[in-house]
Amino acid sequence: MPTKPTISQIADLSGVSIATVSRFINHTAVVKGSTARKIMDAIQSLEYPLPENFITTNQKKDGKVILINIPSVSNPFYNDVIKGAQDAALRHGYYTLVNVQHLNTTTKSTFFNLLNNINLCGAIILNAVDQGYFNSLYHTLPFVQCCEYTENQDLVSYTSIDDVAAAKTMMEYILSTGHTKIAFLCGPDRYKYARQRKAGYIQTLEAAHIPLNKDWIIQLPELDFDMALSSTHQLMSQKEHPTAVFAVSDVLAAAAIRGCRLAGLSVPSDIIVTGFDNVNISQATSPPITTINQPKYQMGYMACELLIEKLNTPGAKPRQVLLNTELIIRESTQRQRT
Repeated sequence: MPTKPTISQIADLSGVSIATVSRFINHTAVVKGSTARKIMDAIQSLEYPLPENFITTNQKKDGKVILINIPSVSNPFYNDVIKGAQDAALRHGYYTLVNVQHLNTTTKSTFFNLLNNINLCGAIILNAVDQGYFNSLYHTLPFVQCCEYTENQDLVSYTSIDDVAAAKTMMEYILSTGHTKIAFLCGPDRYKYARQRKAGYIQTLEAAHIPLNKDWIIQLPELDFDMALSSTHQLMSQKEHPTAVFAVSDVLAAAAIRGCRLAGLSVPSDIIVTGFDNVNISQATSPPITTINQPKYQMGYMACELLIEKLNTPGAKPRQVLLNTELIIRESTQRQRT
């Protein structure tokens, strides 16, 4: 009976360490290009039995279905992003499948079972993923990131915006209205956009030599309307409260407006509120919300174009595309009277 080949033999044949082979097989870290190909050649030469759930990006996918994964259907931001990706896919003769799922350790098995059981050609990931999850995806199928992306990597294409710069644009506008007591309403730091927009908020205050009041940074554990409403109401009920609120999304800004009203404050006479995204709710509130427009449709369209570029040219260098944003001024802000 022939002896089963070992990881040590794969390492010897491919000229790499046993640890590198182990990382490649178990998806615990990204193994780049030429090294991954050497290991795969050795595995095939030795007929090493890979785990059933192992898929490598070197394997050609002949499907025409692109997976679009979003973390939630409750956030209206994703609607235009999905539409853009779908239009780009149809233009190139591809179909799309939208999956709604948080990508974390709890759901990892379920998600990778989905990837293994559908003949996908690639995926557009809108979720925030940690480095371990990124590594697993990288070894599983071609994918690009959209909106959220893994920072400090050049292995995968992505399209997004410069959140720091956009946040600075909003903060500079708020300061131009005469307000210096500015609260910041944001979600958890696991989201790239929350971290970067908070950085823009803090950097603008520092540049203007305005002391940072950490009690005015409302860091929610989840992007939740009711949590935002309650937290804003509590902050604005204090004797010393901000005169402006910068929320990281229009949904949170709408909640902040209600929270301010519950505290007896009028928007914009007593306090101004700004949002981010320019989704429909920003125009449906009373007053309509000053916001930052994200090119949502264009981001989805570009993400799909980047994925198809990768599928058609596997060796192409990944591209990182940051699209422009725009300040939209509405009635939730006004210049403070002196």
